[in-house]
Amino acid sequence: MADFDYDYIIIGSGFGGSVSALRLAEKGYKVLVLEKGKWFAAPDFPKTNWNVKRWFWIPGIRFFGFFKLSFFRHITILSGVGVGGGSLVYANTLPIPKTEYFRGPSWKHLADWESELKPFYQVGLRMLGTARNPRLETGDLALQKLAADIGKKEDFEPTNVAVFFGTPNVTVPDPYFKGGGRNVPVVIFAVGA
Repeated sequence: MADFDYDYIIIGSGFGGSVSALRLAEKGYKVLVLEKGKWFAAPDFPKTNWNVKRWFWIPGIRFFGFFKLSFFRHITILSGVGVGGGSLVYANTLPIPKTEYFRGPSWKHLADWESELKPFYQVGLRMLGTARNPRLETGDLALQKLAADIGKKEDFEPTNVAVFFGTPNVTVPDPYFKGGGRNVPVVIFAVGA
């Protein structure tokens, strides 16, 4: 192994890839993460739905957005392309399923999945730097109103997201892993435009 630059190469920087890379790095391995898309900064995100070049990933026609559509015979898959993977597609939301989900008839007889998985959800949330969204935007307010209108007001809550909510234009020390997040030897190489 001494002849190699990395002990492990992870393909994709989404939740699965990022958590796998971090777990391996925490154990002392050198890890390389390869990502098809690019790094996205605030100015890279589309301001309107009509800016399809910033929404979709179709490099052949110079579209370098973060949505990729894959068409198969009986299914179409919408996936994320870019550093962050699927979190770019579903806005970093990290809900933990409600009890009813774990009691689904297809698998409830196999184990007490809620108890079995509970500690691993906590590990994943910690690794992804999850925080409760501190502000409600237009879409959140619409969902909150809808919940109230249909008698489900108590079921509405702000989402858990993998976002650091700092003060705009203020640089702070690394807030994750007691400041050790930057010291974890993981390299992410984006191969997009």
